[in-house]
Amino acid sequence: MSIDTPVLIVGGSLNGLTAALCLAHHGVACILVERHPATTVQYKFRGISPRSMEIFRSLGVEDAVRARDSADQSHEIARARNLADPNVQWSGLAWPDTTAISPIRPATVDQDRLEPILRERAAGLGADIRFNTEMIDFEQDDHGVRARIRDRTSGAEESVAARYLVAADGARSAACTALGIRRTGPGVLQHWMNLIFATDLPLFLRGKRFTSCFVTDVNGSILPRDSGGNWMLAVQYAPERGESPGQFDAAGCLDLVRKAAGRQDVKADLIDARPWEVAERFGKGRAFLIGDAAHVIPPTGGFGGNTGIHDAHNLAWKLSFVLNKGASPSLLDTYDAERRPIAEATLAQALARLSSWFKDPTGRLPPPVPAVDDVDVVFGQIYADGAFVHEGAARASRFEDPRQPSGRPGSRAPHVAIVRDGETSSTLDLFGQEFVLLCGADGDPWVRAAGGIRDETGGGVVAYGIGHDIQDVEGHWLQRYGVTAAGAVLVRPDGIIAWRASGADEAPEATLRSALRQILGVSPAPAP
Repeated sequence: MSIDTPVLIVGGSLNGLTAALCLAHHGVACILVERHPATTVQYKFRGISPRSMEIFRSLGVEDAVRARDSADQSHEIARARNLADPNVQWSGLAWPDTTAISPIRPATVDQDRLEPILRERAAGLGADIRFNTEMIDFEQDDHGVRARIRDRTSGAEESVAARYLVAADGARSAACTALGIRRTGPGVLQHWMNLIFATDLPLFLRGKRFTSCFVTDVNGSILPRDSGGNWMLAVQYAPERGESPGQFDAAGCLDLVRKAAGRQDVKADLIDARPWEVAERFGKGRAFLIGDAAHVIPPTGGFGGNTGIHDAHNLAWKLSFVLNKGASPSLLDTYDAERRPIAEATLAQALARLSSWFKDPTGRLPPPVPAVDDVDVVFGQIYADGAFVHEGAARASRFEDPRQPSGRPGSRAPHVAIVRDGETSSTLDLFGQEFVLLCGADGDPWVRAAGGIRDETGGGVVAYGIGHDIQDVEGHWLQRYGVTAAGAVLVRPDGIIAWRASGADEAPEATLRSALRQILGVSPAPAP
């Protein structure tokens, strides 16, 4: 039996389900296959960054995610010998206050509670989600991808003809191996084990709720979840010392939990134990890698899962414009150009934190790079090259301070408080589906230009006049976007600035059309 689909997604955990949701949001049909029978029981990912919550808001799942949020503003990160240690060091909230950068708060939702939300929403928008189904093999040519999939219960096989394949099948990605894509970077630096256990430990440490505690007695991290419920302990093991995942049985788990708790009267029933460990490129032909299939980032800093969410968000709109809106397939080349340098820079930041937070018994960690602020890593990512019109030479740093945004193409479109139709919201709420042109109070020629090229992208350019149909509440729009009242800024569906004009132009329609054609790969891009 043979089935056709525009996109086949392999892997149905956090990043694969996010990709399915993003594609469905853009009206792209897809089939997702996942070899496991259900979503994960693990929750090594739990801290959803405010930037990721911006994305989830645009996809219509913010309220559902918030409903499962287990955190409040009192949650902090701690460090101690064990949970009974009277000398606890507090390092502040898991996320600092970023309300000046974004009106959208972060969330603490464990992965096993988040994935069903993404699955339900993606399926509701038309994605074909198939758990307990594995991809056996695939091949590709210039016209598409052909894969064999198998139902692991019945054994029934089907062939799938897809235009593109998205590999989200994890750190040991079979798709990545089949594509012959090697991994670059520091390699396997440490081996860790996630232990999920039921316990009666209290949720408060020295009178405070805590999100996680770095426990030096076991050189690991303990993450509470529910009072009288399941917690997680992440600890290292060293194969060179004869240690292996097999040693983490019920007795070994109980011993480690009691050491981490600093007391012997602790209940700890082992539920699940699982180990975890940058591709040289994020795509080959018609296949693309996202999440752990593309980059394995240590959990220090909480950047790994969030980076995968951003991968899916970046790739999905480009696939939709190539499949449905006439963009050149060369637009898909910009996925690697944009996301791989960001993943490499983010990995370096996570490793810098890993070396300062935990002991390194094997001595494999590379010398740390200078750490930048978490807020810069989350909000201040800058693409060096990609689907945007360059303004001069690319910046050497991959991050900028989002408190003082540059507004340059390749960076996140800043938040500006606005009033639209009598409702207070954010410029961020204007993005997510089409290209959006923001024009100053004297930018009517740009608004008319957008109307003149409405069919250029297959879906048009939506134009807003700030100072006309939209009011700038705090007067920040011109400064944050780096334009004058006669200027305009073009924002991509993923909220990244694609082009800007600081002021008026003699031929605004021709200029805007040229920029769009360059961004979508319809015409050659001039040298930066």
